Amino acid sequence: MTIGSFLKACTTRWRWFAASVAVVMLLAIVYLVVTPPKYTRKAQVLVKEENGMGAIMGQLGGLAELGGLIGLGGSQNVYNELYAMQSSWLLLNVVDQLHLDMSYTVKGIRNRDLYAETLPVTVTFKDITAEDDVRMRLRLSRNGDVRIWKLKKNDDSYPDELTGKVGQTLKSSIGNIEVKATPYLQKMDDDEMTITVKRTEPMAMVELIKKKRLSVVVGSRDASIIDIKYKDVSKQRATDVINAVIAEYRKEANDDRDAQTAVSERYVIERLASLENELRTLDQRVADYKSKTMMPDLEVMAKVYAEGAKDISAAHLELSNQLYVAQAIRDYLRDESKKDELLPALLVADNKALADQVGEYNTLQLQRSKIVASSSKESPLVRDIDRQLSAMHDAVLTSAENAIKQLKLQLKSVTAKENEGKQLLASAPKKAIGGLGDERDWRVLNEVYVFLLQKREEAQMSKALRNDIRVLTPPLGVKEQSAPVKKNILFGAFLLGLFLPACAIFVRERNARA
Repeated sequence: MTIGSFLKACTTRWRWFAASVAVVMLLAIVYLVVTPPKYTRKAQVLVKEENGMGAIMGQLGGLAELGGLIGLGGSQNVYNELYAMQSSWLLLNVVDQLHLDMSYTVKGIRNRDLYAETLPVTVTFKDITAEDDVRMRLRLSRNGDVRIWKLKKNDDSYPDELTGKVGQTLKSSIGNIEVKATPYLQKMDDDEMTITVKRTEPMAMVELIKKKRLSVVVGSRDASIIDIKYKDVSKQRATDVINAVIAEYRKEANDDRDAQTAVSERYVIERLASLENELRTLDQRVADYKSKTMMPDLEVMAKVYAEGAKDISAAHLELSNQLYVAQAIRDYLRDESKKDELLPALLVADNKALADQVGEYNTLQLQRSKIVASSSKESPLVRDIDRQLSAMHDAVLTSAENAIKQLKLQLKSVTAKENEGKQLLASAPKKAIGGLGDERDWRVLNEVYVFLLQKREEAQMSKALRNDIRVLTPPLGVKEQSAPVKKNILFGAFLLGLFLPACAIFVRERNARA
C-alpha cells in the first residue's frame, strides 16, 4: 500500500474523520465542563546566609575574634532548608492549622469545593481517631436547619439520619458531631445546600500534598532562593497553605535553635558560678603567699623561664583548657538526671568529631520530644528512638573519654618538657617556685572563665541575630486556571479524532490487500 492509495482511501471516507473529530471533541468539552479548574499560586523566599552575621561581628572589635560563634559564620546549605520546608512533620502541622483534612463539596455537573468565604459551616467529629476516614451528607438551610445522613466511617456504613440546628452537637453511631456556623452562613447562594463532608486521615493528606499539590525547589543554583508552588481548586486555600508553610518553617527553625542555645547557655551559667568560687579561693591563696614571702609578681620572677618556654607554656594552657572542657562534658554525660536533656554542643565546637556526634544526638532528641508531644513515651517509634539515643549517648561518652585520655598523654609530654625548663630556675629563691603552682592554676581557670564568658555572650547574641528567611514574592498567581489547559485538551482531542479513523482505514486497507 502506497501513501497515495492510503490518502485516497482516507479522502473517500471523509465522513469517518468528521464523525470521529466531532465525537472526540464533544467528549473533550464534556471533560472540561465537569472537571473543576485548578489554580496555581507561587511564592519565592530567600534563605538568608549566616555569613551576613559574621560581617556584623567583624564590626564589634574584639568579639569578632572569639571563633566558633553559635549560629554565626559558615554558609547555610539551602538544600537542607529545602527539605525542612517540605518535611512531613511541618506539613502535618499545616494540615492541622488549616483543617485541610476536612473537605466540603457541593455535587453538581461540576463539583464545587467550599472554602473560606464560600463555606457556610464547619463540621467537627469529636470521637474519632487520627487514622479514621469519615464521610457524610449534610443538608443545610439558610435558617440554620441541619440534616445529616449517609454516614460512613472507614469501610463501615451507618443508617443514622440526624436533624438539628447549626451550633448543636448531634449524637451519632460514630460519636458526637458538632456543626458550627461560619460568618458566611447568610451569604449562601441558595436557600438550601447539600454538602458532602469528608474527613481524611491527616498523614494521608500530607502525602497527597507532597506528591500532587506542593512543589518546593531551589530557584537558582547561584542564589539561596526557594520557589514554592501550590495547586488547588481554591485560590484562597492555595495562598493560605503557602503562607502557613512559610510561617511554620520559621517557627520550627527558631524553636530548634532556641532549644539548643538554651541548654548550652544554662550549662555555661552553672559552670561560671562554680568557677567564680574556685577563682576566689585561688586569688586569696596567691595574695596570702605573696604577702607572706614579700616576693614580687610571679610574672617578673618567671621571665628567665619564659624566654625558653613560651611555646611550651602556651601548649600547656591550651591542652589544660581542652582537658577541662572534655572532663566537664564527660561529667555532664554521666549525670543520670540529665539523661533526656539536650547535650551542651556549645563547648565542643573546637572538637569537630565530638561536635558532630553531639549535634546528631541533639537532633534525634528534638525529634523524640516532638513525637512524645503528639503521642506518648510508650509509642514504638519513641522506644526505637530511645534505643538509638542510648547507643549514641554511649558513643559520645566513649569519644569524650578517649579525648580525655589523649589530652592527658599530651599534657604528660608537655609537663615533662616544662619540668626540664624549670631547672633554669634552680638558682631562684624557693619562695618564688613555691607560688608557681597556684599561679598556673589561677591562669588556667581564668582562661576557662573568660572562655565561658565569651560563650555566654555568643548565646545571647545568637538570640538577637537569628537566621531567618525573607519572602521575596508573596503567594501570587494569574486568574486563569492552570489545569486543565483548555487549548491543549481541545487540540489533543482534535488530533485524536483524526488519528483514530486513520488507524482504522490503514488496518482495513492492509487486510484487504493481504
